[in-house]
Amino acid sequence: METDSKILLKLIAVFFAVSITHSVIAQTTEGQLLPTITINNIDYPVASLPNITIVSKREFTDQVAQYRFNQLKKNLLVVYPYAVRASALYNELNEALSEKNKRKDQRKYIKQKQDELEKEFTEPLKKLTTTQGELLVKLISRYTGKSVYDLISDYKNPMSAFLWNGAGKMWGYRLKEVYNPDENKDIEIIMRSIENTYR
Repeated sequence: METDSKILLKLIAVFFAVSITHSVIAQTTEGQLLPTITINNIDYPVASLPNITIVSKREFTDQVAQYRFNQLKKNLLVVYPYAVRASALYNELNEALSEKNKRKDQRKYIKQKQDELEKEFTEPLKKLTTTQGELLVKLISRYTGKSVYDLISDYKNPMSAFLWNGAGKMWGYRLKEVYNPDENKDIEIIMRSIENTYR
């Protein structure tokens, strides 16, 4: 019996063979010009679809490994919205701060954003488990390309970064660590799946 990937590859090959051997003409549909292919004297409209990533079904060595993977996915789904919001805020801050020339204005803006974030996220973030907090730290680093320690140091001050790093160590957080996809392969697999789903 053929595997799913072999069948898929054959279907793709047949599609390309048909599209190459038959003429491609334009057809008007609701004011839009669509390319078509002709098969047995019948014109079929052709539409471009976004790229997709096909991943083989994950096989686990045992049920414990599968359980851990599923728990990781569950926890990543919890912290994903916070990481996306942090990434958007990071980009927003950088853009706004580049427009402010005076250090005083930059500090005032950062303080204003900090107050907004504390009101919005203090209570929800308190409800995260230690594991979810650790994953959030990794995702923030993944989206910003910087360690959380460096972000605190840049946008707050180095002393705050030092204090938060010390507090984070008590809970097992490594705030100075920059996300490395090679060291976090399961996270990377799950995040690519999540990002493709929520695009």
